[in-house]
Amino acid sequence: MKQPWAGIFIPGLLMLILLSILYFQGMEDTEQSSRECSYSQDEIKRLLNLVPTPVVLITKADWQLVQLNRAASDLFALAPAVAAGKYMTDFFGTDQKVWSAWRELLHYGVVQEELPLYRHTGVALVMAVTGNVSLMGKPHLILSMTDITAKHIEAKRLEQLATIDGMTGLLNRQAFQEKLVLALKAAGEEKRGLCLAYMDLDGLKQVNDTYGHREGDWYINIFATLLRNGVSENDFVGRVGGDEFAIVFTKCSQQTVEVCIRKMQQQLELTASRLEKPYTMQVSVGMIAVPDGENIDVESLLHKADYAMYQQKYVRQPSPVKTTS
Repeated sequence: MKQPWAGIFIPGLLMLILLSILYFQGMEDTEQSSRECSYSQDEIKRLLNLVPTPVVLITKADWQLVQLNRAASDLFALAPAVAAGKYMTDFFGTDQKVWSAWRELLHYGVVQEELPLYRHTGVALVMAVTGNVSLMGKPHLILSMTDITAKHIEAKRLEQLATIDGMTGLLNRQAFQEKLVLALKAAGEEKRGLCLAYMDLDGLKQVNDTYGHREGDWYINIFATLLRNGVSENDFVGRVGGDEFAIVFTKCSQQTVEVCIRKMQQQLELTASRLEKPYTMQVSVGMIAVPDGENIDVESLLHKADYAMYQQKYVRQPSPVKTTS
């Protein structure tokens, strides 16, 4: 999405035409009659409405809205009569970075990134460019915007499709590994450790073969929900295989992680008992703690955790499908 000039080339070109017209109007005698002034304002409004994208005329001194076209009225979610007289700062929100970005644009005409507009109907994202104009002897700005809200939402959707497992809503394997790389780097820089838990649902294939894939999918999703609800905002979870999951605990002690894992295993087994499922719901877990400052690559770490998980699976030798005599 960081392509600041691509979305504003045409609106910027149209605004240049407007600036040229308004420049010559601004050179007219400032002592014109009230009728002539009114006509001039009507002409400005007509010219702004020729532009299909949102354009507003604001005072340069305090950024008060003077005129806006129909597209800008829709963008601000306000009728022109209501919007006129408001200030651009009414739509900046409270974030200081947003304020700084808008101030930079309105002071210097610099376009760096998409900017949010806070309206009563929700937040819109725009690319914007400004131009100076003198009207009736006073400095004004013409602000031309391109609404990229829909494009931004679509880009986020596509990004999510590329990183999220479609069945569970957890990170997919690639996204999980990429995030693990960043987590290891951050842990090294901050001189702290982290823990990786690698998990495998016991007997999923037998459940699929015996009770059908719909039941197997339910088994997967129940466990994914348990994982999602069982970690803090500092941790992240991924589905790294058909029946394999992984959690990275970024700011927990090894003891805390072990307690958390045991709790998850117990909750899964209790779920099967409470719902009277005809099979045992169990998960084998391999946990690896990365000490402070240890340098280890992602593949090696995942391999160690996977090996630890299979050791537990071999020792337990679960029989997930119950049989009756």
